[in-house]
Amino acid sequence: MDLSPQAWAIAFVAAWLVGASKTGLSGAVTIAVVLFASILPAREATGALLPVLICADFIAVGLLRRNVRWQELLRIFPWTAVGVGLGTVVLYFSNDAQVQWAIGAIILGMTSYQLYRKARRLNDVTTSAHPAFAPMLGVAAGLTTMVANAAGPFVLIYMLAMRMGKLEVVGSLAWYFLVVNLFKVPFAVGLGLITWESLAFNLWLLPAVGLGAWAGRRLLDYLRQDRFEWMALGLAWLGGLRLLLA
Repeated sequence: MDLSPQAWAIAFVAAWLVGASKTGLSGAVTIAVVLFASILPAREATGALLPVLICADFIAVGLLRRNVRWQELLRIFPWTAVGVGLGTVVLYFSNDAQVQWAIGAIILGMTSYQLYRKARRLNDVTTSAHPAFAPMLGVAAGLTTMVANAAGPFVLIYMLAMRMGKLEVVGSLAWYFLVVNLFKVPFAVGLGLITWESLAFNLWLLPAVGLGAWAGRRLLDYLRQDRFEWMALGLAWLGGLRLLLA
């Protein structure tokens, strides 16, 4: 890819954020999505980011493989697959600008709602027990992860509502996205989003992913649960706002 030095610097920062988001700085991946979209066309950015995410997912699973709540993941996986199918159709027929605006609006709305509930100290048990809760967030996550690799806020809201601790949140997110991102690869290749050129670009970013994963894991040890939740939701909110305004 023919990128300027400034664009390469942004790509490395984005790759670092991807690594950090997978092992501790949950929510930062939305910022990485925005950074990739600032240096590449929207569809091209989606394909270029996916292998970076998968690399970071493997690292995160290796570090946090025991911190996972499979029952909650199995509840949302089938609905995510439905969302990925819908996202594939949207990508085939969509206008990039309209899709990006819609995703930003959805992320901003969902994270704003969750921040409001935390600020008011409202109980999430009733909401999470509703039969439509997992299907709604699962389909939304699948749709947005296929279109823009921006499912983080939806899955984060789901896992926080399941009363997971910070290690369980990060570990469950790692396994969730490893499975989902691998599932997306054939669709992305079929749409022409992943190419040999984009894979060569990804190779240059791997060291930044590894450094980010190491930094995120160190940070997680020093964060209290309440600060972790506020930080994760705050970063997701900022990422949604940036997508909305882009």
